[in-house]
Amino acid sequence: MASALTVLFLSCWLAGHSGAWEGREYPKPTVWVSPSRVVAVGGSVTIRCEGSYLGLEFVLPKAGHPNPQVQTVPDGTVAEFPIPSVGREDGGSYTCEYHSITDENRWSYVSDPIEIIVGDPSLPRPSISLSPTGVTAPGADVTSRCRGQSRDVRFFLHKAGDLNPPRHMDPAGDGAEFRIPTVGRQHGGSYGCSYRPRSEPFVSSQPSHPVQLVVAGEGLPHPCCPVGGEWLGAGPGGSPSAHGGFRFVSFCRKRNLSETQQVGRPEDPDGFGAVFPISTVHQENDGSYSCSYHSRSEPFAVSSPSDPVQLVVRDPSLPRPSISLSPTGVTAPGADVTIRCQGQPRDVRFFLHKAGDLNPPRHMDPAGDGAEFRIPTVGRQHGGSYGCSYRPRSEPFVSSQPSHPVQLVVAEPSYPKPSISLNPSGGVSLGGAVAVWCRGQHQGMRFVLNKEGRRFQTVDPKGLEAVFPISNVSREDRGRYNCSYHSRSGSAAASSPSDPVELVVTDPSLPRPSISLSPTGVTAPGANVTIRCQGQRRDVRFFLHKAGDLNPPRHMDPAGDGAEFRIPTVGRQHGGSYGCSYRPRSEPFVSSQPSDPVQLVVAAAPPGHQDFTYANIARLALSAMVLLIMGLILAEACYSRSREVP
Repeated sequence: MASALTVLFLSCWLAGHSGAWEGREYPKPTVWVSPSRVVAVGGSVTIRCEGSYLGLEFVLPKAGHPNPQVQTVPDGTVAEFPIPSVGREDGGSYTCEYHSITDENRWSYVSDPIEIIVGDPSLPRPSISLSPTGVTAPGADVTSRCRGQSRDVRFFLHKAGDLNPPRHMDPAGDGAEFRIPTVGRQHGGSYGCSYRPRSEPFVSSQPSHPVQLVVAGEGLPHPCCPVGGEWLGAGPGGSPSAHGGFRFVSFCRKRNLSETQQVGRPEDPDGFGAVFPISTVHQENDGSYSCSYHSRSEPFAVSSPSDPVQLVVRDPSLPRPSISLSPTGVTAPGADVTIRCQGQPRDVRFFLHKAGDLNPPRHMDPAGDGAEFRIPTVGRQHGGSYGCSYRPRSEPFVSSQPSHPVQLVVAEPSYPKPSISLNPSGGVSLGGAVAVWCRGQHQGMRFVLNKEGRRFQTVDPKGLEAVFPISNVSREDRGRYNCSYHSRSGSAAASSPSDPVELVVTDPSLPRPSISLSPTGVTAPGANVTIRCQGQRRDVRFFLHKAGDLNPPRHMDPAGDGAEFRIPTVGRQHGGSYGCSYRPRSEPFVSSQPSDPVQLVVAAAPPGHQDFTYANIARLALSAMVLLIMGLILAEACYSRSREVP
């Protein structure tokens, strides 16, 4: 009977306390957002919820939405709720709770809420200003004014490093004023503002560019400028990431689009300098950085910030621009040079970089899809390697990758231009071998072979000659080459370029042309001869070659499928072996194989026959001149003798 009463009593007690045991029993979880609770449209974000036990099922409710996300974690304590492509509808207030997998009646308390704010790049960025500006004396009143272009919005004031919710205010007109009375050291920092449409309270504009509220600290001198910074680029996998760092004096703060925050700890806190490494750079690391310092005993007595340095992150998804020089090749001192940078996107700003130049790059707004940087009156100091990049106006610290470099080489008057030749000189077939020879007049020089105005190869010869071999000639090797040389210690000053030489590649797939003489047979001196070249293709140019002639071959555009080369008044010097070839107009340095040769045989003049070839005419003219001079000498002698006779 007693046992039955005991069971009845326990049953009643359990029933009376079922609300506590089946309700909130576990500690509330911790919830956080990675990488940031403010994320742009199309970006990715992950909400993480951490419990206190294993074997839990996590529930992620969103305020105003009836269907929460659920995730079971049997072997861990953390659940991840990723949002791979954030939309405006993903903004809102989230909480997290969990319960035991084995007992769904045992729940945790609800976590603190966390908000996801969706940044919409189509909303114009607001502006922010401080009054008064500059370093603020303790006790002064400061007003931060935020101004935008949209109506019916709410403005938010952010302070970097402040974990409290940002202050907000409905605007008066198109702006809002946030007053900070009686400023103290605790108010110093970097401020920015943003706004959210009232109809979409979790959609935000991009934050304004930051402003620094610096509260003067007595006895703290202005810090040195950053000793160095690195231009950081995109890392593996196409995501903007890289390794690098900054060396500042004491204390580094990031003046980013929305906040100012301490980005690292000094590696040498006992010295006068500090290094703040950024092991893996991401897009959010871009921005303008400055440094300041404070006494460890008085953390709010902050010096004024140093001059800023910019961290620009390269985005590999932005197409690489192109760059060109005008004029190309080696430039004469005093000439004007224009460097043109061209890209595909609009609404960008172009930047011109010179290798080794520590000054900020020149920048220019484009005219259309490109920008032109003019260098008037070029001197030796302008020589060097140049490249360009561009940055979207909406993201001033995000850059394209730089263009491939171009060399601005300034001619050195004391360096005579070199000579250039091909070996073999009569062209080369596809797959064959050829060498470009370049000869200068100074020892210890570096020779540069240029093709179509761009650097092709570089050689450091032991003597005066440099050889540039091309072992397996392809169609890409065809073209016009020249060479120059410069001191091995630097390439800013060089010789003027050599005269150009053309590398013509013979393509055996092009049908061989035919050649004929008219009249045929032995040709009498003084006759007119026509050499006809005929092929099977249209839109080509024919070339007439004479064996042993070092002059460039004559060329002619055909009438139909052939071309006629006329040789008027044939003389002995015209005799020889002739052949012809053709080149497609679309590929002016690709040639057919030459035709089979024909022989132009000029008959010898018979005895007493007047040969009025060019050589004989020259001989007759010389003889007549000699006779005239002798006649003048005899006449002068006779005249002098007649004057001596009494």
